Amino acid sequence: MSVDSLIQTVRIVRTKFGPLMTDDECGLLCNEVAWRHREAGWGLSRKPNGKNTRLPNGEPIAHDILHHRPTNSLFDILGAAGADSLPQWSDVGPPQSPDRTWLPPLDPASFGSPTQPVGPPPSGPTLAQLAEKLDALTALVEGLPLLAHNSRITAEGVQRMEAALVTGVPLRLRAKLIGEVTGTVGGPTR
Repeated sequence: MSVDSLIQTVRIVRTKFGPLMTDDECGLLCNEVAWRHREAGWGLSRKPNGKNTRLPNGEPIAHDILHHRPTNSLFDILGAAGADSLPQWSDVGPPQSPDRTWLPPLDPASFGSPTQPVGPPPSGPTLAQLAEKLDALTALVEGLPLLAHNSRITAEGVQRMEAALVTGVPLRLRAKLIGEVTGTVGGPTR
C-alpha cells in the first residue's frame, strides 16, 4: 500500500464535505479512509482526552489521525482539521500515550453517508413551529394594554402572556420575555 494511494483516498473522501469541516466530519473522513484501507492494517487512533470526536459507536478518536497497526505509527492526514481540513500526510510517530490505541474503522454504510448527521435527529420543535409561536407571541404582546405612566403591562396581560408561553416556549425564555415586557429584566421594551 503506497502513501500516494492513501493520500489520494484522503483527497477523494474530502470532496464529500463542504469547504469547512466540523470535528465530527473530520472523524467520519478518517473512518472512511481507514475503512477503505483496512486490509493493509489502517485504523483509527483512540483518543479519550484532548481534541477529539466520537464515532457513531461512541468511541473517542483523534479527528485527524490514522493509526497503522502493523507499524504502530500515527499519521496526521488533515491540516487545519475542524476548519479547512486540508489533505496532508505527516508521519507523527508512535502513540505517545498508552491510551492512544488502534481502533478498527467502522463500515461507513452502517451509519449513513459522511454528509448526513451522525446520531439521532435533534428533538423538540422545528424552526417553523418556533416561528409560528413567536408570531403568536408577538401578536399577543402587541395587543396587551399598557399603563401609560410606567409602560408596564397589566396583571391580566401578564397572565395571558404566561398562558400563551407555557404552550411551547422553554421556561428560561418565558421568564426572560415576561421580565423584559414587564420591565423587571433589562429596560422597558416599549
